[in-house]
Amino acid sequence: MADLELTPPHLGPDRNIAFQMASIIFRLEQDLRNSTLRKLDITYIHFRVLQYLLEEDGKSISEIARAIAVRPPVLSRVVDQMEERALARRQVDPDDNRLTRVYLTDHGRAKYAEAWPAAHRLIEYALEVLQPQEREALGASLRKIAAHVCSS
Repeated sequence: MADLELTPPHLGPDRNIAFQMASIIFRLEQDLRNSTLRKLDITYIHFRVLQYLLEEDGKSISEIARAIAVRPPVLSRVVDQMEERALARRQVDPDDNRLTRVYLTDHGRAKYAEAWPAAHRLIEYALEVLQPQEREALGASLRKIAAHVCSS
């Protein structure tokens, strides 16, 4: 088979930032799932929804889906699961009955509180190789990329 020439120049995994970010996130997700989330009977996507709602309770399915980068139909099924596990509840918006909002339950807050220390340890472990100014620069860069990519 002839060598495939890719234009623009193909970047191998060691030079492809998106590949590296995905690999890091996948590994951290896998570690958190194996160390903590399974014991708590929650999935990684449940954890992400809990985390988002902790800061932004009462959001619509589309707002949550946009924030955590999943399609609304997928998130709707996830919220169904979360309701079955008493982690979250849906409620019709009192100002617009066409809109349904999602709220954390006390049980959901408690599950998140149990999972967060392990997640925090994994984040700290991942970042311990960076100096404080490198952490700040990484955070600023990621926020800038997220604002650009997620605004479309």
